[in-house]
Amino acid sequence: MIRHGVAALLSFLALCVAVSTHAEEEHGDRGEHAEQHGARPLSEANAAAGKPLYLRECSGCHGDRGNGRGPAADFVEPRPRDFTKAQFKFRTTAPGQPPATADVLRVIERGIPGTAMPSFAFLPADERQKIAAYVLKLADLLDGPEPPPLVIPSAAATSPETIAKGKTLYADLGCASCHGDLGKGDGQPELKDADGRPSKPRDFTSEHFRGGGDRADLAHRIAGGMDGTPMPSYNDSLETPADVWALADYVLSLRAPAMAKPRAAAPIAAGREVAAKFSCGGCHVLDDGKGGDVGPDLRVSGQKLDSNWVRAFLKSTREYGKIYPWRVYRMPQLALSDEEIEVMTTYLATVGKRAVGPVDVPDPATFPPEKVEQGKLLYVVRCTECHNLGTAIPTLPIKQQGPDLILVPHRVDFEWAKRWIQNPKAIDPKTKMVGPDLTSEQVEAVRMFVWKTAIDAGAKPMRAATA
Repeated sequence: MIRHGVAALLSFLALCVAVSTHAEEEHGDRGEHAEQHGARPLSEANAAAGKPLYLRECSGCHGDRGNGRGPAADFVEPRPRDFTKAQFKFRTTAPGQPPATADVLRVIERGIPGTAMPSFAFLPADERQKIAAYVLKLADLLDGPEPPPLVIPSAAATSPETIAKGKTLYADLGCASCHGDLGKGDGQPELKDADGRPSKPRDFTSEHFRGGGDRADLAHRIAGGMDGTPMPSYNDSLETPADVWALADYVLSLRAPAMAKPRAAAPIAAGREVAAKFSCGGCHVLDDGKGGDVGPDLRVSGQKLDSNWVRAFLKSTREYGKIYPWRVYRMPQLALSDEEIEVMTTYLATVGKRAVGPVDVPDPATFPPEKVEQGKLLYVVRCTECHNLGTAIPTLPIKQQGPDLILVPHRVDFEWAKRWIQNPKAIDPKTKMVGPDLTSEQVEAVRMFVWKTAIDAGAKPMRAATA
């Protein structure tokens, strides 16, 4: 009941914001002097429940303390938001006001196009609400009042006349000094944000509108400004408050259709294009040896993974479950197209110097029973400290550090596994896997036992719809 009540209240809040946006002029002076609303609809209990979700989903970029210094931060541009400074760029509130609760929720749900911030719409609504509560707590805003919305008077629908008026306003207000005469972002080149980092003006003709590209989204950013950036509020600079719509209409008119760029023919180059689009280097080391360690090193992943498994995983990253229990972070469900999934599947195999295709799965009937039995004893003694093997040989969750090996046969190459077990540090110096100090014959026995047990337990290949 509480969960449903919070959801309903948030829906009501979002509706209030939308209604206020289109309110008539007599409703006030656009909200900057409006009385504060009541308390925020999210509580300390929501924030407490949101902390582990935040650590799992957000701390890789934003840091466990919300200061924008997560392990991926140095590998993405623009850098992640520092919530502790309480400066939020995308708001529907008046200048000088913190964001509405619905504003934080909207960014979590939509993501920020053109940045490393993905959409988290794949998470249940109640989880997004709990994360929003924790973000507001990190910003020391949770216990404050819900700020009033910025009331922008309604105006005529978009027309040639509003666009023409917006063009005049664009010139009169000096927008070209930053965004350029034609809106290409080629005006003032030396802008910096509140942290002293370069802040490139938006290119209205070709780039994403990071805070949303709807007319109302732009109107709020023009009227309210973008905290922490060189973009000021024009709330008091317009002759009539409704002029903000005309300026938004002109900015939107500058958009040019995206020119389809041919995909690079070479697998590595094509993969780098997709990796750049989704900021994969923030979490993963790429083929060039650069990138973060939030997730696995793709140079190692490429050596061992079944291509069908890769396709299916990229299609639905959460379906497979958490692979590495020791990692705090989870990979988000990225909105890759089928073509992009195929590009990354081919890229990964190429990086690993493998052919694109399924791994060879041996027939366990060919394994000598005495070797399998020897492998079972060695597995119990050497491997159960870190690995679970489904229900065949369960390991206490607190001890699980490596992957659950019950699903390994159709994910990992059998031949590669031998080299890995023998000397994991030679393949990945950063791995937590400890060499078990086994002879080649003992490694062979362990490998046979694991693969036979997993296949007998019904381990099946993962198949994506596009595979």
